[in-house]
Amino acid sequence: MTASTIMERLKSETAHYHRQVEQNEYAKAIMNQTVSLAEYKKYLEKFYGFLKPLEDQAVQQPFWESTGLDIGIRGKANLLENDLRNLGASEEEISQVPLCKDLPDISTPARLFGYLYVIEGSTNGGQIMTKRLSQFLPIDADRGLEYFNAYGTETRTRWAEFTELLRQSITAEEDHDIMVHTASETFRLLDQWINTDTDTDTDQL
Repeated sequence: MTASTIMERLKSETAHYHRQVEQNEYAKAIMNQTVSLAEYKKYLEKFYGFLKPLEDQAVQQPFWESTGLDIGIRGKANLLENDLRNLGASEEEISQVPLCKDLPDISTPARLFGYLYVIEGSTNGGQIMTKRLSQFLPIDADRGLEYFNAYGTETRTRWAEFTELLRQSITAEEDHDIMVHTASETFRLLDQWINTDTDTDTDQL
C-alpha cells in the first residue's frame, strides 16, 4: 500500500470522528469569535489533560527510539504548559489540571502512529485557529498560542516529514488496519474528554 493510499484511508475512515470533535462548543465558539479568555484557557486544559499522559506513555515505549520521532519536536504538552503560564496559571495549577484516563492504546508502533496521525494532523487546522483567535483575544503566536501555532511556518514541512515516517514505519496491511482504528479511537476519546465536565472531577493527580 502506498503512502498516499494509507493517508487516504486514514482521512476517509476517520472523517466521521474528525467532524464530531470539531463540533465541540469550544471550537464552535472560536470560529464564531465568541469564546472568552477563560473558556479558551479551559479548552487548552482539556488538550493538556489528554496529551500529557499520552506523551509520557509514548516516550516510555520500548520502540520509541526506533520510530525516528523526536519528542522535542513532536511534543505538545510543553507548548500547552507555556500557553497556560502566559494565561496566568501557576505551576501548581498546571500540576492540578485533570488528566484523562480513558485513552487510546499506543502500545505498538501502529497504534502510536494512529494516535499521532490525529495530533500531528491537527497542527494544520491549528493555523486557522491561531489566525482566528489572535483577531479577537489578547494573545498572539508567541504568547498564548504556542499549541495551536505549534510549527508556525514549518507546519507543512513537519506534516510531510511525519507522513514519510508513518509510511516507512507501518508497512503491514494488518498494521494499517490497527492504525486506522487507533486514529478513530483517538478522535472519539478526545471528543468524549472535551465534552466531559471536569470542573467537579476529583480524579486529579
